Amino acid sequence: MKMTLTGDKDLIANIRKYGKQADDALKMIVMATAQNVRTHAIRAIQGGPKTGKEYKKYAPKRTHRASSPGQAPATDTGRLASSIVADITGLTAEVSANVQYAAPLEFGTVNMAPRPFLEPALESERMKFEQRLMRLSDEASKGINP
Repeated sequence: MKMTLTGDKDLIANIRKYGKQADDALKMIVMATAQNVRTHAIRAIQGGPKTGKEYKKYAPKRTHRASSPGQAPATDTGRLASSIVADITGLTAEVSANVQYAAPLEFGTVNMAPRPFLEPALESERMKFEQRLMRLSDEASKGINP
């Protein structure tokens, strides 16, 4: 399962016309945003108390408190959080969770309400991403080093 954040194509084209330095700065913005989305998703899974049902687990023996509907999934083995990666190629970044149960957790199933973790992480960075693009566009158009 993967999430993609895209910027305004005209704005990006405007930035790129100012040369390699602006293009490199644009790539850094894409990379930083993708890493921020990844970090936010991992912290949502690993952080804070969850308020869902408590389960007794075995192998290894432990108690696990699940998340409630609408909360990010509660970490148990750490596999979901460790599967979240940011793949960056040029001006494209994809943040994905590479376990089978990521999509059912994110979107829910007929038997389980969603426990979103990627969409909220993406939304938390959207405005900052757009602001960084606008600032870079303004700086590039003025000839200031981005």
